[in-house]
Amino acid sequence: MPQSLRFVWRCRRPSIFLLAICSAIFSNCAPRAFAQQPAPTPPVASAPNASTPVAIPAAPQGSRGTTGQLQLQLARQQGTADTAVLDWVLANSGPIKGDTRAGQMRIAFSITPAEGWWDKAGNGRLAWHEAPDDAIHLRVFVLDLVDGRIVPGLTLRATLIDANGNEQSAPLDFGWYPLINAYGGNIPMDTDSSYTLRIDIDPVVPHREGSPADHATVAEFPPVEISLEAIAALPRATTVAVGNEAELLKPRNAAFSSAITELWQRSASGAEKPAGDYFVGYALESSGVAMQVGGARLHPKNLIDFSGKENVRLSVLPRDSRTGRFIPNLKPRASLIAPDGRTYGPGEMPLLWHSWINRYQRDARISRNGSYKLRVHFDAPGFRRWGRESERFASSADVEFDAVSLKPESENLNQKSPTPQ
Repeated sequence: MPQSLRFVWRCRRPSIFLLAICSAIFSNCAPRAFAQQPAPTPPVASAPNASTPVAIPAAPQGSRGTTGQLQLQLARQQGTADTAVLDWVLANSGPIKGDTRAGQMRIAFSITPAEGWWDKAGNGRLAWHEAPDDAIHLRVFVLDLVDGRIVPGLTLRATLIDANGNEQSAPLDFGWYPLINAYGGNIPMDTDSSYTLRIDIDPVVPHREGSPADHATVAEFPPVEISLEAIAALPRATTVAVGNEAELLKPRNAAFSSAITELWQRSASGAEKPAGDYFVGYALESSGVAMQVGGARLHPKNLIDFSGKENVRLSVLPRDSRTGRFIPNLKPRASLIAPDGRTYGPGEMPLLWHSWINRYQRDARISRNGSYKLRVHFDAPGFRRWGRESERFASSADVEFDAVSLKPESENLNQKSPTPQ
């Protein structure tokens, strides 16, 4: 590094002129990077395995630097695995299905026999609801066309239009299914007919980075013949899927493991702990400006702010302890407790549709010198768990992490993660 730059980095109270120079340098550098820390042990739950490896597509021209290329590869690894699972589901869901592209999304559906579901009943219990009579089960899958990942946090409505032009509309809520999640529900059917399915997707809510659904999207599929008797003869989709979870989810877990590892390597500290039906992980990183010089990641801290505090970015990653899948539609709350008992935010953490790893994320402001206790809490999710085999997530989760710091001890970076059973 040139001597003049070394002087700027070392200077505790740089002049306005030198600050302007640094600002110009930072505005033209590669994507934000953070001080390189020793790589934590990847979650054993998601370790790569002997199943068919996931091919990593080449990053397109225009990717900004090796960090951007790596992150695009990480997203596409996850997307390739999601796509493979969806393709299997469509191939094993009977004859009534469809697959199309609309806007920046791949939208697919399947119609199978009505499903029963588990719902929250309070006091750490779930209640089972039997499948209704004279109904079908509609699942809609939405994938990002850029990287192939399942898109969470959407608002969908389905409309079935029969041969006479009569319309029947139903909201489709996010649901937890064996193997792959979807937006779905049971829809009552009075008449066998040829039906046209239209799917309306509202624009996404805030807290999205690079979202594939910035505008309302409509997908309409060619007519399909729906007969209650013929559908009732098919196996339930949840029963078909659950027996194949262990093998089909291996590539997805390996891809998600790589993304978590990269997030931890970019962060000052990170770990994961079991909590009942959940794995709860976190990553803490500085949210200030950063630059990359050669192969080194440099993070100039508080060139203007001498308060001794720093803006930090906290990410929380809850997963299913059985399958290793990320759990959306939660409302986690996190707090950082200093040794003197003082509590810092960030409070409730919104879901972030991230360009390479989805997470719950929010910024906070803490002293950069100190060790904190991190507490994470979230209630049992409110979504339906479809199928007898999906009896999961009846209780809330409360997890504590010790020695959380922007300058963690080396042993804290090497905590092993639990393994799904």
